Amino acid sequence: MYDYVIVHGSYGHPFENWSPWLFDVLSSTGKQVLAPQFPCINQCYENWKKVMDAYLPFINEHTSFIGHSLGPAFILDFILDNDIKVNNLYFAAPFYGLINIKDFDDVNKTFFKYTDLTKARNHFNKAFCLYSDNDPYVPITLSEDISKQLSATIQIVPNGGHLNASAGITEFAELKEAIESNG
Repeated sequence: MYDYVIVHGSYGHPFENWSPWLFDVLSSTGKQVLAPQFPCINQCYENWKKVMDAYLPFINEHTSFIGHSLGPAFILDFILDNDIKVNNLYFAAPFYGLINIKDFDDVNKTFFKYTDLTKARNHFNKAFCLYSDNDPYVPITLSEDISKQLSATIQIVPNGGHLNASAGITEFAELKEAIESNG
């Protein structure tokens, strides 16, 4: 069984930003960590779901999901579609809805399947949303909205940009601390 699943964002891969660092940190403690590569060509919810479906037998109520950017939207759709209970959710730069950037909205639009995310609260123990006050992609109102719907613990990362390597974040101490404090 996986203890953690790390989900990258739109047009991303598991070897960017802080994901490799966090993978190593969690694995070094003996935890089973999965960081799958989701398709960037023909990126859509159904193609990402096909990848994750292969791992479904290894996900249970002890598995926590970690997602960046579009990752949280995919994670929520996936756990709701499969009606599974997981441990905790750790979301960085989360949003659930269009961000008004055409190149992203065109491929991301298939990921926003639900109008009411409060139903997801029955599928996890705790949710944590970390986002910055100056994200160049995700409007802060979208991060606030998803956090509110999930009754998430919120942590603002001052001047953190999109919480990615472009913003200088290749190690993410705030996220590591949230995970270590909550499992």
